[in-house]
Amino acid sequence: MVIVLDKNGAQLMPCTVKKARLLLKKRRAYLFSRSPYTIMLKDKEVRAPASGAMSRLAMDDDAREAFSRLRSLHCRLGLHPGAIPESGGNGPGQPRGGRWQDRVILSGVDPDSYVLDLGCGRGELLARLTEELGVKGQGVEVDPEAAMAAMDAGVPVLNIDLSLVLGNFEDQSFDYVILESTLQTLKKPLEVLFEMLRVGRRGIVSFPNFGYWRVRLDLAARGRMPVTQGLPYGWHDTPNIHLFTLDDMLDFCEANSVRIAAAWGLCEGEIRAVGPQDNLVTEEAILFLERG
Repeated sequence: MVIVLDKNGAQLMPCTVKKARLLLKKRRAYLFSRSPYTIMLKDKEVRAPASGAMSRLAMDDDAREAFSRLRSLHCRLGLHPGAIPESGGNGPGQPRGGRWQDRVILSGVDPDSYVLDLGCGRGELLARLTEELGVKGQGVEVDPEAAMAAMDAGVPVLNIDLSLVLGNFEDQSFDYVILESTLQTLKKPLEVLFEMLRVGRRGIVSFPNFGYWRVRLDLAARGRMPVTQGLPYGWHDTPNIHLFTLDDMLDFCEANSVRIAAAWGLCEGEIRAVGPQDNLVTEEAILFLERG
């Protein structure tokens, strides 16, 4: 949800990210604040309600109280929703081909930065980052065939288990360390999280959210391990050995003084900013993390 102010600064009912993006595109509003995300309308103001009518100001007070609680939780976690991309802008927006996480990463990484991609696979993401943003990249991939394919594509790759290589890098030796859809497959995920935040100034972590409503419903209705579009594996061949939710990750960040600089999720086919209220509707999430 996005906080909405009228042209005089009075708070109106909040709106969705999609509605806020549309208002910005039509130039009916402009960005007032990024944390918490707030827009100000150019052509609307609060007016006194007619006698006997439901008070719009009372409705605004209810919304203000709800958002005050949400803002307090955001501040406690060091969380803000990140930029809301206008349609056709540089933000993630709607998923368009390939992995949606790649598009978020491409929109969130600074040009000419140093990037370490842990579990880089065949190197597609690092190749795009190098080509489009001019980053200096280094991949790590344990699968020899995937590592060879990445090297054939001109991507520098270390063919080694990522848990064995992180200790060889100095503190803050990379601007970004990426762990895309890999954390839940690791034997010691917390050790890798701490190490990536030591090695990089910012960590980028994406993962499937096992708190997503379809996963819960599948388990409750069938009584068997869920199989969804985002989790297509059976119980016997899944690489996911540590199952966790968006809320679990937020709890980890709060307990370990890890700041969430931005958080995005795939929610019913749309990429949007997510927060603590979105555990039920987020199928997959990607967080930009920094040491507190």
